[in-house]
Amino acid sequence: MSTWRELTFPINSLKDAVLVIEDDRANVLADPLRWRILEILGAGKSVTEISQTLDVIDARVLYHLQRLAQIGVVHLEEDGADSQEWRCLPAAGTIRVRESLSTADQIAEAMPTDVVSQFNQAFREAAEGLYGSTFQQSSNHNRARLSEEQAAEFGRRLLVLIEEYFPPGKGDRAGVKYGFHGILTPIDLHPLGDSETEE
Repeated sequence: MSTWRELTFPINSLKDAVLVIEDDRANVLADPLRWRILEILGAGKSVTEISQTLDVIDARVLYHLQRLAQIGVVHLEEDGADSQEWRCLPAAGTIRVRESLSTADQIAEAMPTDVVSQFNQAFREAAEGLYGSTFQQSSNHNRARLSEEQAAEFGRRLLVLIEEYFPPGKGDRAGVKYGFHGILTPIDLHPLGDSETEE
């Protein structure tokens, strides 16, 4: 089974040009950020304009624009040495993409759907007072720029804690059952031309 997604761009010179994608290029367009870039592209935007509109760092925007250009969906005008000012233009007046269920399946989930459901349910129940007032519950989202060595050390130390508290038989059978799901993943690159930015 397949479905179609379509975008139309306000460029008179390309008004009648239709780009139909029914091959492996659809996998490239299945990335949500790439599709969002196309949605806001209009008649064309610079790397900086896209970055500011989507609140995504410019180095990440440029990476995805280059991937879109590789499959012929956009044209990237590389005028000058400042890649922040490079312009991206749609390659056709209409882009039509056939998506199959297998294409959607190839997008990896950060967390399995059943795990997300369990955590959401637990937070709803906690808010309603199901667990009383003495249980522990936390949800953290932290960001830092780490070296490869620091990230590896963090991972090792976290695994030690998990092995201490979560292996079978280590907990307290009379206690509340807790779930823990941790994700340590790169979320951004340094901005273009700025390797010292701290967030």
